[in-house]
Amino acid sequence: MKRKIFNNMVYIAVVAVLITTTLLGMFTYYRYMEQVKSGIKDEAAYLAASLNVKDNQNLNKYKNITVSRITRVDQNGKVIYDSSGKEKSMGNHKNRTEIKEAYEKGQGEDTRMSNTLRKQTYYYAVRLKDGTILRMSRETQTIIKQMEDIIPIIMLMLAVVTILSMILSKMSTDRIVEPINQIDLIHPKKNKTYSELTPLLDKIEKQNMDIERQIKEIKEAENMRKEFSANVSHELKTPLTTISGYAELMKDGLVKPEDMPRFSATIYDEARRLISMIEGIIKLSRLDENRVQLDWENVDLYELAFTIKNDLTRRSQEEEVAVHIRGVHTKIRGVQQILYEMFFNICENAIKYNHKGGEVVFTISKMNDYPIVIVEDTGIGIPKEDLDRIFERFYRVDKSHSNQKKGSGLGLSIVKHGAKFHNAEMEVDSELGKGTKITIIFPKQKSDL
Repeated sequence: MKRKIFNNMVYIAVVAVLITTTLLGMFTYYRYMEQVKSGIKDEAAYLAASLNVKDNQNLNKYKNITVSRITRVDQNGKVIYDSSGKEKSMGNHKNRTEIKEAYEKGQGEDTRMSNTLRKQTYYYAVRLKDGTILRMSRETQTIIKQMEDIIPIIMLMLAVVTILSMILSKMSTDRIVEPINQIDLIHPKKNKTYSELTPLLDKIEKQNMDIERQIKEIKEAENMRKEFSANVSHELKTPLTTISGYAELMKDGLVKPEDMPRFSATIYDEARRLISMIEGIIKLSRLDENRVQLDWENVDLYELAFTIKNDLTRRSQEEEVAVHIRGVHTKIRGVQQILYEMFFNICENAIKYNHKGGEVVFTISKMNDYPIVIVEDTGIGIPKEDLDRIFERFYRVDKSHSNQKKGSGLGLSIVKHGAKFHNAEMEVDSELGKGTKITIIFPKQKSDL
């Protein structure tokens, strides 16, 4: 970049000198020609005035007091006098441009290469009272010849300007590039530099923020992976330990016959819990990798809510929690099994973490063509610091992982991934001791549902 700026500045300086010199040469040539023309016209006017007063004058007396060539032509174009003394060898001039104009208008002028002298010459002709033509002419330099004469001066100027421009360009380039070299790319907003670089610095700042966010997400994902691994180990180990311990006691004959049903029931429950946990992990893995191969269909969320209520009747009766359904029939395009598992897990949690005599309210509605499902409970609530993590796998608000409330620890994680699978948005509001409200907003549906 620095080299490019330097080269461009030198190039501009050299081109500027060449253009300036050319324009100056053209202007000088124009002024030179104007002076020549003005001088010849003044001489011609003076001599014409003298000849009009006294016609039969010897023109030779004038050729020594002027550098201009004097020519006189009669009414027929014949040269009757020329200060060069070659009038006898000169042809008829009636068709010469300046002579023709003088016959017609009283005066005429032309600039051309002289056939006699073979040089560029300026001619000025004026008609006298007797009808003859007085012509004055003078050799002039062509613009090319004039430029050739000043080429050495131009080359010298060009050399001097080139050297100076290289020095000044080097200094200017260093000053221009220095603030850019001093830019702190880690904190671009703190740089005091050219305003033209502000969009670039804003972009770098945004990219830095994106990179920091991605690094943070990677670290969080790594921490979650480690925590997930630890939780999986713990959650799988707990039922296996129970099953193994109870089975060992039964194998060694240390269980009384009357306790055998209770021990068998415990082994069965823990085995079912283990199977449920493994199934949940498999479901989440498929949702993560978008490998769910199920049919999409029109699902009535209102009817689905009643199905879930019926399936949880026994559980709600055991917990002494009432389940109510409100709203209207609202259909969406989705996967029936995933939607069932989503709302089953939400409702089951609402029953499980409720108070005796509490309530769970299912509300199905549509607002501005957006299907909405709200599940509210009057349960124990969730601390604010835990709201952002309740959808993590195996995460429990109870940090001791108490088995008081049995479950796989994957229910709400399945809810989150199911909502994402259906492009739905989730909102959670909760207050300790008063209950929790989970809202799921589905995308707009086609009008024919």
